Amino acid sequence: MVSNTGVSELRALVDILQSTVDKLDETMASRGQTYPSLDDLYSIESEAPRSSPDVLALCDVLVSAAGQLIAAARPTPTSSLLTSLQYQTSACLRAVIRAHAAEVIREAGPKGLHISQIAKPTNMDPSKLARTLRLLATNHIFKEVAPDVFAHTRISSVLDTGKSLSEILEDPEAKHDGTSGMPALFEQLSDYSMKAAAYMPETLLDPSSAATGKTAFNRAYKTELSSFEWLRQPENAYIHRRFNMAMEGIAKMSVPWEALEGFDWRMLPEKSLVVDIGGGVGSQTLTLAKKFPLLNFVIQDTEATQPNAEKYWATRFPEAIFSGRVQYQVHNFFEPQPISSPAVYYLKNVLHDWSDNHCTAILRHLRDSAGPETKLVIQENIMEYVCGDSSLTGPGVSISSETEAHLPPLLPNAGQASMFTYYVDFVMMNTHGGVERTLPHFCELLADSGWKAVSLYKGPPGGRGKIIAIPQRVGVQVSGML
Repeated sequence: MVSNTGVSELRALVDILQSTVDKLDETMASRGQTYPSLDDLYSIESEAPRSSPDVLALCDVLVSAAGQLIAAARPTPTSSLLTSLQYQTSACLRAVIRAHAAEVIREAGPKGLHISQIAKPTNMDPSKLARTLRLLATNHIFKEVAPDVFAHTRISSVLDTGKSLSEILEDPEAKHDGTSGMPALFEQLSDYSMKAAAYMPETLLDPSSAATGKTAFNRAYKTELSSFEWLRQPENAYIHRRFNMAMEGIAKMSVPWEALEGFDWRMLPEKSLVVDIGGGVGSQTLTLAKKFPLLNFVIQDTEATQPNAEKYWATRFPEAIFSGRVQYQVHNFFEPQPISSPAVYYLKNVLHDWSDNHCTAILRHLRDSAGPETKLVIQENIMEYVCGDSSLTGPGVSISSETEAHLPPLLPNAGQASMFTYYVDFVMMNTHGGVERTLPHFCELLADSGWKAVSLYKGPPGGRGKIIAIPQRVGVQVSGML
């Protein structure tokens, strides 16, 4: 009898799915919780059962196995064909956000609304908008409850700003102001990030791009400005405004315990100072300041961010500002660091925006101001290889993780469960010239900047990890490569 390895692989994946769903069911029952349904609308409260680390780990296994099952089962040419067409989904997503479809459908209620009414506020062609919503509904983003009648699913409800349609139409430029920021993030990524991606192959094939540092964004928009400089141009006021809210959206999507993992903040002596470099309004500092009341914090960012930071803290934790335990300081991280010898320099999602040369400049300024006991805490996506290679966990760096390694036949990097980080890597490359780095890449970068990586905490697939580094001793050469 001929061995059918293909069917054996399918069975193995189905077995993983079955056993993981059983574990998930047991976990929910033991806690008296209900796992959120695709037909339920999104809310922080309804999503809570899926937000605990152990449940997220089970979900990652399900997503990894389901994605691999689809890849194994689907006809091979079809998989490549569908991959080449995925941009259509992104374009449809931005179209419905610009059409305010999520808000219009929400106001209609669970029975949904006919496409003629959904299209009316923006005078879109109803038949074309119906085709747009139908493609998304095929991806479980909205649902078609009757011919040309659409209602929300859990996924589509996240596109809703929560504002009334009349409020949005009164001032469309302010659509994303004061919202969760998630719809702004989705619109941004499917707008100029996607347009830049269209020019990625030409940029990669152009030998001069590596020497000049020009990105796909520069090519797409025919500009010599960096994406950050371009955003600040007066004609891009709406896009810049949306970008700022998109950064809020990223913070909202982070699990609340993310800042607390991977570094023992409790070991810091009372009144230790933590400097949040490029910290924006200080959303991560807020989590830490509430959890560790004996620590002091300084949030450093641009002058333009300061008013938003003041509003942010005034409504969330004003006593920390009034007491002086948390302060905001205007600082450009490409300039010498004004705070010497703090307990911790903390960087979250800063380095991935920049090339290695720029990151070296940032890190060297911190090393110049660090004391002998200063710790450098870097919270970013730590890119995994798609092969298992234990040689990458070499000497000098201790590695910890609360997530079990994915066993065969699942991919070592969790496949579809970690796909977000690989997509973001290209957003960084195409728009900013930045990069999401592997552990060896980080170690080399740190060594070139006067730091030595000593530990890595691996977050969940698609989530951020933490690298802890200490100052290199003068005269001691440390190889950055593992």
